[in-house]
Amino acid sequence: MVCAFDSLFLQIEPSLELLRWDWQGPMSRPVFERAFEQLLVCSDKYRVRKWLADVSRIPLVGTDEQAWLSEIWLPRFMPLQVRTVALVLPVSLHNQLVVESVLADGRRQVRADVQFFSDVHSALDWLTISADALMLQLEQEWQEAMRKPGAVRQGRC
Repeated sequence: MVCAFDSLFLQIEPSLELLRWDWQGPMSRPVFERAFEQLLVCSDKYRVRKWLADVSRIPLVGTDEQAWLSEIWLPRFMPLQVRTVALVLPVSLHNQLVVESVLADGRRQVRADVQFFSDVHSALDWLTISADALMLQLEQEWQEAMRKPGAVRQGRC
C-alpha cells in the first residue's frame, strides 16, 4: 500500500514489517512535523520493525526542525519496535550533517541497526534479504504509484 501526507510518501508492507518513506516536494515546519508524526502513527499501527528512509531529496532541514526531531520526536520514536533502518543519504551536505547529528542524539535512546545507502535499490535489497520476488513487487508498486497520482492514498495509511 502506498499513501501520501502532503510531501511525504509511504509504502507499508505488513508481511515484512516494513515502512518505506520518501520526501517529495516542499516543506514547511508544520508540514514537516505532521509528516514525522504520521511516521510514528503508521509505524505503531502496522507494528513496523524495518524502515527504508529515503531522505535524498528532502529540502534543507532547518535548526528548528533538527531540534524538534532530537528533543520531541526521538523520545516518541524510541518505544516503537523499529529495529532496522536503511537510510538513503541526502544529496545536500547540510542535510547529511543534520542526519548525522540526529542519529548521534538518537544513538543514546534508540536501539536500531542503521545502515547508509546511496540508492533505494540497495537499501531495499538489504531490508528484504532472501525475498527478491517481494522486493521487486514492492518496487513495482512504488514506481506505479509515483507515475499515477490517483493510485496513492491521500491522508491515510
